[in-house]
Amino acid sequence: MRWARSYSIVDHQLLHRGFFRTLSIEALALYLFLIVVSDQEGKSYYAEKTVSDILRLPPEKYSMALSELIRSNLVDFRRPFFWVRNLPPGGI
Repeated sequence: MRWARSYSIVDHQLLHRGFFRTLSIEALALYLFLIVVSDQEGKSYYAEKTVSDILRLPPEKYSMALSELIRSNLVDFRRPFFWVRNLPPGGI
């Protein structure tokens, strides 16, 4: 078995608290990306254009996905940085 040098942790509560049922595919992709690239404090330094290009999201879909994550209290965004937040208690 090959062991990775590091693993990002995706909380199983994303499924059990209903986030998978309520968030769009684009929002889930953006959230997963931000989890993978964020530092130990949840901060990401990727530029918005770079993120949308990597995820192949047109500007309107990217904006909608980011808005969903902010409304769901999963992400904070203050240009130019993203912060992945702890899952809110109780889910969506």
